[in-house]
Amino acid sequence: MDLRDRLLVQVSTRDVYDAVALAGHPGSGLVFTGQAAHDAVRMVRRNGYDGPLLADRRRYAGSARVRGTARLSADWIADQVEAGATAPLTDSGYIGKRDHEALHAILEQAIQWEGAIAVLPVHPRWVAEDRPVLVRTITDYGTPVALVVEDGPPYRPLPLPLLSAGVAALGALAHGAEWAAIGVREVLRHLYPEPHEVRGGWRRGGARSAFVPERLDFVPVERLGEGTCGCSTCHGRPLRHLARAEEIEVNSHNAKVLHRLHNRLLRATHRERWWWELRDATLTA
Repeated sequence: MDLRDRLLVQVSTRDVYDAVALAGHPGSGLVFTGQAAHDAVRMVRRNGYDGPLLADRRRYAGSARVRGTARLSADWIADQVEAGATAPLTDSGYIGKRDHEALHAILEQAIQWEGAIAVLPVHPRWVAEDRPVLVRTITDYGTPVALVVEDGPPYRPLPLPLLSAGVAALGALAHGAEWAAIGVREVLRHLYPEPHEVRGGWRRGGARSAFVPERLDFVPVERLGEGTCGCSTCHGRPLRHLARAEEIEVNSHNAKVLHRLHNRLLRATHRERWWWELRDATLTA
C-alpha cells in the first residue's frame, strides 16, 4: 500500500465512524490521532477500508507533552503493525529550539524498526534558520520521517512528509514530499506552542472552519462571505450555509475541495511552479 503522492486526512479517534467517508477519494487516506489511534486503524481495516492508514500518538502536543529524548515504545510500533497500519509512526516527543539531543534520540531509536517512520515534531526555527542541519541529519540517518512543525513564521516548504498540517501539506507535496496530512479541525492542523497564549486567529478544539480555495485557507464558518461552492456537498450554495451545518458536513466540504486541488497538483507539469502561482494568485485576489 503506497503512500506516494497521498494527501491524507488527519482525524481523531472519535471520528472513526465518519473518517472513511472523508477519505473516500482516490489519492487520499487516513491518519488517526491519539493514544488509541491503533484501535481505530484496526476497526476501519476490519470494516474493509483498504486505503493508507497511519496512527499518530501525538505525545509531542499539549501542556503535558514529552521531550524528544523520551524513550520510544516498541509496543506502540507493534500495535500499529498488528492493527494493519500502512507504516508505523514513532510516538515521538517534542524537539525544541536547538535541541539536537532530542533530534538525534528520535532518529537513533527509529532506525531499529524496519519500515518505521520517525515523527519529528519541531520548533519552527528548525525549518527556518536551522533547516540545513535538519535536512543533513535526516539524510545521515536515512530513516523515513514525518515533520510536525510548531506554529511560527511562514517558511519555504521542505520535501518531507507533514503531519498535523493545514494548507502547508499541499506545499510540501508540491516540493517533493512523499505524502502529507491535513487535519479535519484546527487542533489537528496546528502544533501550538506551550504554554499556549490565546491570540487572534487561533481557535482550539472543535471550532468549525471551512476551506476557501480563493483564500487558500481555512476560515471560521461564522466569517464566511458571499462566495459559492460547487462541490457535491455545497451544490452551488453560498459558503455561508456551512455556518448552520454539522461538523461532518463542513469536513466533507473541506475534503472534497482539497481533493480537487490535490488532483490539480498531481496533473501539474511543474509542481513547485504550480504551488507558487497558486499562492501568488491568492495574495492578489
